[in-house]
Amino acid sequence: MKKLAIHGKQDIRWEDAAVPEPGAGEVRLRVRFVGICGSDLHYYFHGANGEYAIREPLTPGHELSAVVDLDPSGELAPGTPVTGHPARFGADAPGLEAHPHLRPGGDYLGSAATTPHRQGGAAEYLLVEHDMIRVLPEGLPLERAALAEPFAVALHAVNLVGDLR
Repeated sequence: MKKLAIHGKQDIRWEDAAVPEPGAGEVRLRVRFVGICGSDLHYYFHGANGEYAIREPLTPGHELSAVVDLDPSGELAPGTPVTGHPARFGADAPGLEAHPHLRPGGDYLGSAATTPHRQGGAAEYLLVEHDMIRVLPEGLPLERAALAEPFAVALHAVNLVGDLR
């Protein structure tokens, strides 16, 4: 398979890699569309996104749409159109029960926050945990579905702001 890999500041390459095999609780996706986020641009242009510096080749991409390629659990049929919740949360932390995204130790697809880095969706195939999968509604084109994550972020911001009139 082909994947994009950022090796450092302004050093990005197409690379060959083995098709990954899903482990327990994982699903293999065949990526169809992937967006480019500001964090991806920071990794490319600066070799880091804030304090998270690239220490090994990083495949970017957490805004994506895909189809299920292989679900060893049998729950999701091959070809099922999906997107994914890109974050994995850190361990429970007192006072952050309502804000799991703020817990220390979390990461997201296409992130250098941890070592090994959490590889993202700018690849032909991607492994994700089963609970990250979001099955898409019938009729939603995969091109638009890749915008689900940025759209969710925008909706969250609007909900935080409240009345915009």
